[in-house]
Amino acid sequence: MPEGLKPGVSLGNRSGVCTLFEGDYHLGVAGLVNSLVNGGFGGTIWAGYRDEVPPWVGQLQCVSAERQEYIVAKQAKLFFVPVASEWHFANFKPQFMLDLLAKNSDSCDYIWYFDPDIYLRCGWEFFAKWERYGIALCEDLLNTVLPVNNLLRQQWAEIAAGMGLGEPKPIAQHFNSGMVGAPARCARFLQLWQRIIERAAALGYDLRSFLPGTRELPLHVADQDALNIAAMYTDCPLSTMGPEAMGFVNGGFTMYHAVIRKPWRGSILKRALAGNPPSNAVKQFFNHVSSPIKAYTTAQLLSKRLACAAAGFIGRFYGRR
Repeated sequence: MPEGLKPGVSLGNRSGVCTLFEGDYHLGVAGLVNSLVNGGFGGTIWAGYRDEVPPWVGQLQCVSAERQEYIVAKQAKLFFVPVASEWHFANFKPQFMLDLLAKNSDSCDYIWYFDPDIYLRCGWEFFAKWERYGIALCEDLLNTVLPVNNLLRQQWAEIAAGMGLGEPKPIAQHFNSGMVGAPARCARFLQLWQRIIERAAALGYDLRSFLPGTRELPLHVADQDALNIAAMYTDCPLSTMGPEAMGFVNGGFTMYHAVIRKPWRGSILKRALAGNPPSNAVKQFFNHVSSPIKAYTTAQLLSKRLACAAAGFIGRFYGRR
């Protein structure tokens, strides 16, 4: 059982969780969903997708084929939601969250978005407590501190001024957009985030791309830069954690976010031999893909765990500096 998880604990809250995926990211969705369920999450999980549902859905009890509703565990339901937007899914996050809140206003008081390469390390009870304090955000690995007089932040302020947003808050944290939690009563934060992404489109950024520009541009990572602008101008309370919360640095306990190399892609051993040993996020991923959703066959999972262990051993002695 992964560290800190509490199986079978249903907290009875009115939280919802969502993610967006396509292609082989369904393997990440399996890890995310398993970590939620094994952590005691009790509620609804929405997985927005493009093209096809995961091949592992046949393992789950289907409640409604029409609604694409499945039972993952006694306390958790999983819905697959087809998404028609041409935008890169990163740029579709706030709209997806808003759509889900609008359609589920009678049953969802707080909505979480997790990228499909995130999985929990602690029990859901921690996240349920976090909900009490407003918008949940985590600092990014790069530019964790971004001073109020940083050139990038000054460029963001110019974009906001063009939208009539007034004066920003003196905030110096720089947030990662892979996880965002928002109470329904603060939907205006998500609306602001969405407006800023739409502003990027109006300024000529191609939102079909994950990185629609270089870092010389103020909206290089459109969804994340827009999120940080929204944090500067929102009147909703923010409740934040540092980069350790996503496992970017040591000392965390809440999540792992596999931002660089996806655990399910390529050869872990070959990367280790090339001087790139597996990160903690990669190592822990294979603890989250066996139950209740089996993302791999027993033989496949054993092979990957052995390869990961061997790669980790190699990394103790050999790695790029």
